Amino acid sequence: MSLKKTLSVILMTTFLLGACGKSDTSKEEKTTENIAGEITVLTNRTDGDAIFKTIEDKFIEENPDVTAVHFENIADYDSTVTTRLNSGDYGDVLFIPFSMAGNRAEYPNYFESLGTIPELQDKYLDVREADFDDQVYGLPVALNSLGFIYNEKVLRDAGITDIPKTTAEFVNNLKTIKEKTDATPFYTNYQAVAVWAGALTSFGGEQYKTKTLEAGDAFAKGQPIREVMDLFYTMSSNGLIEPDPVTMDSQKAFQDLADGKVAMLMNGSQEVAGIQKLTKDPIAIMNFPVETDGRRSLPLGAPAVIGINKHSKNKETAKAFVEFFDSSASGYAKDLNGMPNKISDLSPEQKEVVDNSHVILTVATETPEVNDAYAKIADEVGVSRLTDVLQKTINIGLYPDKNESYDDYIAQLSKKWQEAEQHND
Repeated sequence: MSLKKTLSVILMTTFLLGACGKSDTSKEEKTTENIAGEITVLTNRTDGDAIFKTIEDKFIEENPDVTAVHFENIADYDSTVTTRLNSGDYGDVLFIPFSMAGNRAEYPNYFESLGTIPELQDKYLDVREADFDDQVYGLPVALNSLGFIYNEKVLRDAGITDIPKTTAEFVNNLKTIKEKTDATPFYTNYQAVAVWAGALTSFGGEQYKTKTLEAGDAFAKGQPIREVMDLFYTMSSNGLIEPDPVTMDSQKAFQDLADGKVAMLMNGSQEVAGIQKLTKDPIAIMNFPVETDGRRSLPLGAPAVIGINKHSKNKETAKAFVEFFDSSASGYAKDLNGMPNKISDLSPEQKEVVDNSHVILTVATETPEVNDAYAKIADEVGVSRLTDVLQKTINIGLYPDKNESYDDYIAQLSKKWQEAEQHND
């Protein structure tokens, strides 16, 4: 696939949202007499005053008995809101802290169910970001693709015209960039490599945890964590990443990408528009070099997930607001350079991309039992944070004289995983 024909990724970053579909006339939405008063909405954006004012105005226009929507925008969101959950003071509607995904059994204690997975999965593309025991407690506010953001001019200068289909092709491209340009081929984002957790489903499928438990070793060749680690080791040991990953930050890397000093980095499509504003060079995003049944994987994830406070005193208005916020009518998905989660709101271009790609969610769709078993083993091995193993891998690749060999590190992890799985049988 040529750079100019990366349909699934370029459309994903330049979507023109189609006209909003007709409002759903479900029984819940017909009880408009209860949609009134005011609600408070907690968000993780401190730069969203303009879009949130627009959303408030549109929502009140559709529901004239609503008097106000108060947005509380919190900087240190996950930490602050997680603390407030225990006090009961967390608004009527809120972005669910992503840190709670590791303990999904807590969702029913704090959030109102929005419906069951079977009820909602035909209406929305993604209902698995905040679910537990077949109940959905939060919905994505938008869907963005995850992949490699790149400066197209740098790739052209290196003579690269096709999007890689395999990891081997991708690494060869990085080597070509190193050889033929002055750009750093790939920026690892050492301080925030946890974002690579969203790539695991692309390499292993949405039930990769189940498959890993069945295999008995998360670090065997071909397992998703091993695939990502191998890629990091190959890049770092071959000088294909930034020479000092510890001190370089994301904003500097974005500017360097815009300036052509960095060729690629991994992130979500929501970052493309901001980087594009920094340069005249074309900035785009390619999906991970993985294909399934001949179709390129399109990994979709949520920049935030919206839910309802279980203890809200204005649940009907809160439910109506979540429904509105999650539709293209609110304009929020477009503001994030993403697409709406609601299937009926997809534009023809978006629908074409979805229909012709292997859509895969960045969040694993596992049972609570599998999530719990996997988490216990990962915690016992000391790899519950992907950040730890990836940073260690980078260090081994960059500083081989100061660390054990990569093969020895993998062998240690494999032995620990197998022993931990036996302990937890």
